[in-house]
Amino acid sequence: MVLACLCVAAAMPAFAEDKKAAPKPGQAKPVESLEELPRDAKLALFEAQTLLEKGESAKAVEQLGKYIKSHEKKDDRFLVRYQYASMLVQIDRREDALKEYERVVHLEPRYDAGWMGLGETAYGLGQYEKAADALMKGYELTTEKRPELLYYAAAARLLAGDTEKAIPLLDDLTAGKYGKPKFEWYKGYVSACIQAQDTARGQTVVKSMVDKFGENPDAWYLAFQYYASTSSYRDAAVALTIVGYLRPLTRQEQLQLGDLYAAVEAPAAAAHYYTSATQDSAKAEEIEKVASAYLASYQSAEALEVLDRGLKEKPTFRLWSLLGDLQVMEKRFPDAYKAFSECVKLQPEQARPYLMLGYCAIEMNDPDLALTHLAVAAASEEFADRAQMLIQRAQIMQAAPTPEPADSSTSGCSASDSSLSGK
Repeated sequence: MVLACLCVAAAMPAFAEDKKAAPKPGQAKPVESLEELPRDAKLALFEAQTLLEKGESAKAVEQLGKYIKSHEKKDDRFLVRYQYASMLVQIDRREDALKEYERVVHLEPRYDAGWMGLGETAYGLGQYEKAADALMKGYELTTEKRPELLYYAAAARLLAGDTEKAIPLLDDLTAGKYGKPKFEWYKGYVSACIQAQDTARGQTVVKSMVDKFGENPDAWYLAFQYYASTSSYRDAAVALTIVGYLRPLTRQEQLQLGDLYAAVEAPAAAAHYYTSATQDSAKAEEIEKVASAYLASYQSAEALEVLDRGLKEKPTFRLWSLLGDLQVMEKRFPDAYKAFSECVKLQPEQARPYLMLGYCAIEMNDPDLALTHLAVAAASEEFADRAQMLIQRAQIMQAAPTPEPADSSTSGCSASDSSLSGK
């Protein structure tokens, strides 16, 4: 159980307790102790404990249950029921245990262990509102004042969807009101801010967390998760980069960091992390990311190396298209023409490769070939305007008496023209 550590001390109270001092006039009677139980109740508990020690849990529960049944009308003792509830938990009869704990706190509302047992069991059964209320009550009554009880009460509030009550508790815990803050408490607080969609508070909480736990990579990873969840990609990239300084990033984390740098238009950094993640093995879509990042950062040689390797292993439409774009960027039009021809073979229904084939053919001074491809691209609504522009250029070339070598610096549509880069 998540809360098992909270109730260990109260799981099976010792039989040899000192008698409590008699109450002074005007004081409430102290909570009954095991020492004050009648002889038959002590015997029933002793026999049940003996069976437990022998490993006969089911028999112990059955025997103590019979005792409670026979005494519930004339002498119902909360301590006996508490022990019975604890045994029910041990044999995984938690619904029955919950009812017994509820009976315990009904018989003696001042019994802190009863409330904590109720809270723990309700938590395990997914009854989070009941768990939170019980844990809060247990904290109020216990003399130890363990802040973990408040944290689990807040966690239960969150699981119940009650951020309004959870946040003040978490705020006090992380502020040090109940002792030195723990990283786990910040995890709950950050989760509460996300759930409440309170970005202003969330940023404050994350900053406080990394200030206190800056040497803990888990703190920075939690910061990365928070920033990513709020679409603060630049901050998310910084946080995950710091994680990488504190411990090695996993392959998946390197890919995530590459995605973040790509999202904030830092393609060189994206390429670095994509390459690191895929150096041993890569899926086709991962190779595409690496090549795209290199292209975006104008690292042509690196992009070409990645594309050549990827096409040998996993030739895809996207990889051929990226290679074609790279060759166009480098003004190697025959090579680009070959790459886009492979695209057509793989996905003949796609219009863009025909547009690029037409453009390459123009740059290769072959307007007749260009027009055959551009006619296909012109039938596409998305590329019709660009195709018509190139068709006019090809027709002018056909009409010219002596075709001149193409000058990409003065042509109506240069090799680097962004109008052709739509993907």
